[in-house]
Amino acid sequence: MPPAERARWVSQGHWSGLGSWSPDDWGLGLVVFREGLPIGKVWMGASQFAVLREVRSSSWFGLAYQGQGYGTEARTALLHLAFAELGAEAALSEVFQDNHASQAVSRKLGYRPDGISRDALHGEAVVSDRLRLMRADWRQRTDVQVDGLEACRSFFGAK
Repeated sequence: MPPAERARWVSQGHWSGLGSWSPDDWGLGLVVFREGLPIGKVWMGASQFAVLREVRSSSWFGLAYQGQGYGTEARTALLHLAFAELGAEAALSEVFQDNHASQAVSRKLGYRPDGISRDALHGEAVVSDRLRLMRADWRQRTDVQVDGLEACRSFFGAK
């Protein structure tokens, strides 16, 4: 996908998600910056979070920034928000089987295999590994801080 088309697709997805946000179905996209430049994005979303206590997560980083720990740090912060702040019981993710960097980050953070999924990508079928991290397997860190959540906690279907 050409850069301009990808930029439009990312922007449309971002604004569409914010416009349709409800406590029963939400998605939070956060951009990761290094020296003032965007280098990647993490996303977390849920449907019926108040009942299921599960979030879905994903991340994307530019090739030049992969393998340097940025993805691990960003996903660690996202998991802290999910488990420590919102009270999630599980975090789910899907990773293309040939995306070794993302697979490594997921394993490092404690995700375990949870089956496969099939999707269409550029007109071809691709297989992804489904992964699940349970609260009991999550390793909380003390160097993550969340500010301002109380004002919008109800937007997430969390108490």
